[in-house]
Amino acid sequence: MAKFNKELAKKVSLETTNVSDGPSDSQGIEIKSPGKMFWFTIKGESYEDLTEVQTVSLHDPDGEILDYVVQVEDKGLREKIFNKADDRQNTKLILRCINWFGTEFLWLPSIKTKLSKQSVFKAIDRGLNGNWIKAQWKSNSVGWQSWSHPGTDRIPEWSKMDDDEIVDMVFDGRIIETLDHEALIRNVGGNV
Repeated sequence: MAKFNKELAKKVSLETTNVSDGPSDSQGIEIKSPGKMFWFTIKGESYEDLTEVQTVSLHDPDGEILDYVVQVEDKGLREKIFNKADDRQNTKLILRCINWFGTEFLWLPSIKTKLSKQSVFKAIDRGLNGNWIKAQWKSNSVGWQSWSHPGTDRIPEWSKMDDDEIVDMVFDGRIIETLDHEALIRNVGGNV
């Protein structure tokens, strides 16, 4: 029977944490809802710094439903992709955020409906330019509620990665540009 070896555990831990597949500050950035992220701020100074994307919700190979970004210039092809995704497209913003504790995350709020767009933009107004806010989805009739921090001079410490690198990392394998993307093929039962 195997027994725990503390010295071996330390050695393995050291070897594992010293291996780097990329910049160390790229670890752990995920898509999260800000409702559980405590105080946070949104990277950017104005709406021009924000990115609007078309997404579809599809199952990944493990059966989990995830957002996939549809990035196609040709409108006809884009419509075919939406059709293969059961017309479950949504318009979302990609917001790069960081919380009070230094955890960076991407917030992908929907701006498909008038209410969701208005309430998200109210939160964005409060959270740009290093202003700290809290935001939480209240309901389909209220949308996002947001609160400004009563006052702090705390400055966010963003990772050195640029926005495109972070989106590429977070959406690795989940950017759809053609009809033969594996998620679309899986969704239609194996046929393109």
